[in-house]
Amino acid sequence: MRRSVCALSALCVLATVVGSADAQMRLAGHVAKVASLDQLSSLEGDFGVGGRVGVELPLLPVGVYGSATYYYPTNSYWTGSVFGKVSLPVPLISPYGILGVQRKTGQIGEEGRHPSDTRFFVGLGLEVGSVFFEGSVNLSKDEPRLPSVDTRLVNFKGGFVIGK
Repeated sequence: MRRSVCALSALCVLATVVGSADAQMRLAGHVAKVASLDQLSSLEGDFGVGGRVGVELPLLPVGVYGSATYYYPTNSYWTGSVFGKVSLPVPLISPYGILGVQRKTGQIGEEGRHPSDTRFFVGLGLEVGSVFFEGSVNLSKDEPRLPSVDTRLVNFKGGFVIGK
């Protein structure tokens, strides 16, 4: 009898945990714009569309996301990112920070080159209901310390989120 009660209790706990884990899967679509702060770049002004999928922990304000964005019209290139997200638990709005790695590949410029570049990036965002806005900058390759950022290109993204 005691084993049956323990098995039933474990089954109930497992069912509760699995049910809440499903609710933490998040899907999003976004639009992106590349801007420059200190000097003109050939990528400035490019627009992009993309999506992301993520999993957030039920009790902690942290999550892990994967994202892909296609940029056009002047330069045709893709970016793929994997990043961690840490949110502040504020009612109605949710400010957050992101830190991750981004791979950029595709045709850039009129020469038809196909360079690939992998860099770490850091960003800040704000989620209001099911809408989010964020900005991110790449960390410098010369000095990969957190305070050293490459401000030549800033990515701005905005979109919608499904799930929570």
